[in-house]
Parts: sequence; structure tokens; C-alpha cells
Amino acid sequence: MAAGGGSLQFDELISSLRETVSQFPDRRVGTNTSYSMADFALSAFSVFFMQCPSFLDFQRTMGRTKARHNAASLFGVTEVPSDNQIRTMLDAVPPELLYGMFDLVVEKLSENGTLEEFRSIGNDLLVTLDGTEYYRSDRILCPQCHVTHHSNGKISYKHMLITPAIVKAGRKDVVVLAPEFIRSTDGTAKAENEITAAKRWLARMGEYLSPFSVTIMGDDLYSNQPFLSLVREAEMNFLCVCKPQSHKHLQECIESHRLCGELEHYTSTEWTGKEHRSTRYEWIEDVPIRGTEDAMLVGWVGVLVTGEDGRKIYRNSFITNHRISRETVADIVAAGRARWKIENEDINTLKTKGYNLEHNFGHGKEHLCETLATLNILAFLLHTMLDLYDRRYQLLRTTRGRRTRFFQELGIVACYWYHDGWQDLLRFMITQLELPDPGG
Repeated sequence: MAAGGGSLQFDELISSLRETVSQFPDRRVGTNTSYSMADFALSAFSVFFMQCPSFLDFQRTMGRTKARHNAASLFGVTEVPSDNQIRTMLDAVPPELLYGMFDLVVEKLSENGTLEEFRSIGNDLLVTLDGTEYYRSDRILCPQCHVTHHSNGKISYKHMLITPAIVKAGRKDVVVLAPEFIRSTDGTAKAENEITAAKRWLARMGEYLSPFSVTIMGDDLYSNQPFLSLVREAEMNFLCVCKPQSHKHLQECIESHRLCGELEHYTSTEWTGKEHRSTRYEWIEDVPIRGTEDAMLVGWVGVLVTGEDGRKIYRNSFITNHRISRETVADIVAAGRARWKIENEDINTLKTKGYNLEHNFGHGKEHLCETLATLNILAFLLHTMLDLYDRRYQLLRTTRGRRTRFFQELGIVACYWYHDGWQDLLRFMITQLELPDPGG
């Protein structure tokens, strides 16, 4: 973990967020503006950050009985609006207006040197892309919904997004970037698919990310020449899963080279504590990704992990533009295998570890569903920053065990006791648990 006391502390992040949401468009007219747009946005964010659905209810009560509340002291909410007011006002706010917060965090991580800890093959940052569904209904829809007509006559509506994240093999934490939403239209009458949205993400983020030296990673869906050509045009590298069944021409080339003994290979063995496992690597460079004259030439890597009894434990193959050698192949495979972290450390956490990404917090008629999802993902990012920089938070997360248990306790403390600020809240918990205070 990075040392505490860096420039990504809670109060600074909330201050930046407040500055961002204060610029949200306000459609109200007249003088009936008791609540600011910042109040609406920060109130919604506070629920996701605290992972406590009743947090605002308790703060309203605390405000009435004590004339002060933690929504103000922690998140800068002047007056706590109702849930319906929050949904109504945020429906008009495009999620893109929050994207600058994600970029700000990346820039701060770069300034602090923490981003260097995530560097991997070729001294690149690994940015992995993966699409997921985060909302489904059989009756509620908006212009952004994907519509599915089922064989039984039923119709369902869903929202999907891509969650980019910076990952590294061997690290438990990931740095999520701003999401890219897979929308019901791509500018024509045709619904978007994941690759269409990924291309739009590249157009938006390519120029920004390229100076950081980045390798884009994805599953087999991303191993296609049109997308990878855009990656190279953006001056970024790629490392993607490449399944034999979906790349028949490439696989035929691999088999031909294998029969001729032209594949490089070597095997390593390691002790797991229970058995010796063998990892066999095969690789070749400059093979065509498809059977056309203009085919992109890529490097191919295959890996097979077996146990002492010969059983297959893991098998996969990847394509990349990184140079492959005996010295680099293991690191390339390790980086490729780190892609699963976006599912286990990112998407899975967002869906099952208290963020409840798939829960219907509100759908709206315009942008609400997307904007609430973005605030939820931003809460996940800020928790990651606290894991990296806040010593008291690190101590409590470590000693309280499961993530859900910690946030349950955090919610109780914030709902029943007033605190002057974030560090005051953490000090209160540390004192009650009789733990040594490591400082902020």
C-alpha cells in the first residue's frame, strides 16, 4: 500500500467532487431552489459511498433533532433532499459530466508515483475492458435501454456498460476508469454492441491515455483487426484473449507452424504447496490475425498449466503486439491472466460486495440510470484511493474483516453519531475498538 498522507485524501476528493457537481445543469426556473444541484448529486453519492440505503433518512432525522448531520460534515450536503427529488433532478444530468473525476484521480496517482506501481509488460499500464449488464426490467424503459424480444412473446429492457480498469498481476486492487455505456443506438437505427461502445471509448480516451504508455486488454471479442487497428492508431499496445474457434485462419497458421516445429516453447515447474505444477508456453510472432491480404500481423502465445497427474488446470491463448521471447513470455501470460481481475475485483465487487450495481436505484426517463451507476462506480474508486492513502481506513478495513461487515459498522456509526468530519469518524471507530491510532 502507498503511504498515507498523500494528496488523495477523502476531504480533497469530496471537495473536487463538489466542484464538479456544482456545474450540473439545473432545469428549475424561478426561486424554488432550496436544494443545490450539488446537494442532489452528493446526497446520491453518499448512499453509494456509505453502502447504506437508509443513510439519508437518518441524516434528515439527525438534522431535525440536532440541527446538524453527517451528510453535511462528511459530504458537504447543505440540505438533504428527498429520494424522489434526487431522482428527478439527476435524470437530466448526463453521466459524462462526472468523467473528469476519474481522470483527476488518475492524474493524482501519476503525480504521487503510485501509478508506477501498476506498470507491467513493456513498462506499460494494463487497461482491461469488459462489458456487463447492470439493469434489467420487463416494464420500465428509457431511450437508453436495449430492447430484447423473447421467443415467448415477452419483452425485456436492459442497460449495459463497459468498465475499464487499470490492473496488474499480483495486485488485489484495481483502478477503475470512467465507464462507457453500451446504448440502444449507435447513431443509426441499430443498437450498439460492446465493440461499438469500445471504439467510442477509444476515440474519447485514446489521446488521454496514450502518454501514460498503455496496453489495452480484453477477451476474445476484442481480438479483431478493426478494433486492434484503432488501438495501434491511438499509439497503444494490445494483449487480448484469442480463442481458436473464433480465429480459424489464425489457428490454422499456428497448427501449420507447430507441425513444422516452428513454434518457440519452454516449460517451467513450480511448487504450489500441495503439488508441482507445470506451465508450458508456446509462441510465435508475425502471424496473420485473419485470412486477408491486409491482415494485421500479431504475436501469438499459448499456455497450458497441468498438475502432477496430468490434469489440465488452465489453458488459454493470447495475441499481442509486444515482442515475445523466452525472457518475456511468462510475464505476458501473467498480464493476460490478470484480465480476470476486472470480473473478480471490479465487476463482481460492484455487483455483490455492497455496491449492488444491478439494483434499481432509479431509472428515470433520460440519464438517471447511467448517472447513478457512474456515481456508484466513482464511490468504488474513492474507496480504492482510501485503501491506498488513508492509514486509519487501512487499519479498520484490515481489522474488521469482510468488506460488507466493515461498511455495516461504518453505516451504523454514521447514522447514530454525529462526526465533525471523515477523520473524526474513523478516530471514533478506532477508539471504540481500542486500536492504536496510526494517524490519517
